[in-house]
Amino acid sequence: MIIRIKRKILEQGIFGILMISIIVSILIGVSFTTNYVIGATNVTNNTVLAIVNVTNTEPNITLVVIYDETNALYGDIDLIASGPTIVTCNVSIFDYNGAGDIDNESINATLHIQSVGREGNTDNNHRYRNSSCGTCAQFTSTNVTCECKFGLQYYANDSNSWVCNVTVRDRGGTGLTASRLNFSDTEISSTITVAKLLAINTSTLLDYGNLSVTQTSAEIVHNITNVGNINLNLSLRSYGGDNESLGQNVTMVCGLGNITFGNQRYEVGGQKSGIAFADMRNVTNQTVIINFTFPARIDDTTYGLDRNSTLWRLQVPLSVGGICNGTIIFGAIDAEVV
Repeated sequence: MIIRIKRKILEQGIFGILMISIIVSILIGVSFTTNYVIGATNVTNNTVLAIVNVTNTEPNITLVVIYDETNALYGDIDLIASGPTIVTCNVSIFDYNGAGDIDNESINATLHIQSVGREGNTDNNHRYRNSSCGTCAQFTSTNVTCECKFGLQYYANDSNSWVCNVTVRDRGGTGLTASRLNFSDTEISSTITVAKLLAINTSTLLDYGNLSVTQTSAEIVHNITNVGNINLNLSLRSYGGDNESLGQNVTMVCGLGNITFGNQRYEVGGQKSGIAFADMRNVTNQTVIINFTFPARIDDTTYGLDRNSTLWRLQVPLSVGGICNGTIIFGAIDAEVV
């Protein structure tokens, strides 16, 4: 009986120890779990990926090169006396959406002196505009080159700061809902020089008609035009016939005899019309610089002082006959250096 009681007590003790162990284990597990959860809730940063599909990108002008048709890609712009010189602005354009997204019809360009600016009316002296450049060629899937051409007149101002300012628009990109951008990209090229042009133009014949000995001709008007882009002064000299070495001492060589200097005279400027023969200037075999300036042209619609008159008369001496002829050399001299 005693033994049974002890065993029961022992069994109860063992059971108690087991229960205590379970409770302690549970408590220890809860403690560990609680500590872990508290640590995981301290989140101070989240990384979020943002995306967008850009369906339309504007075209970009990457290069503009200016050249004339005679000096392609090299040197100054050399103008042509009396007429236009074709000058090209070669434009390279890139569009990420592809070459087909570049609106060729929208490309326009202004060729102008930098200090004058691109805005304002066109003027043959300092500003030209091409509103439809037109000619473009694709050379990669995303690039085209276009040519904007201009006809620079002979009196375009000489300057080392001519630039080409180009504008281009796109067609609207590749997106289904994309629309044409109200956007333009402008590139001012590096400056280029339009060189000085010193040039003069006259008709090639001065005809006094039919005259007898001792007779003085009527006044003959012979026009001179400045066909360059800088102011010029006029120089004159004369000799007989068409060979200067043989006609140095006369102003005309005739079938019979010669006409000497002093018998052919001139004046410069239409306002001198009606002046007496004796008061006119003698033409000689020596080059004479006349203090009379022909300015470069500035009026696009009509000539101004860039075209003026020289007035000529001839007095036939005794003892000459037949056809008489001589040469008059009209020279142009830069007005800034005389």
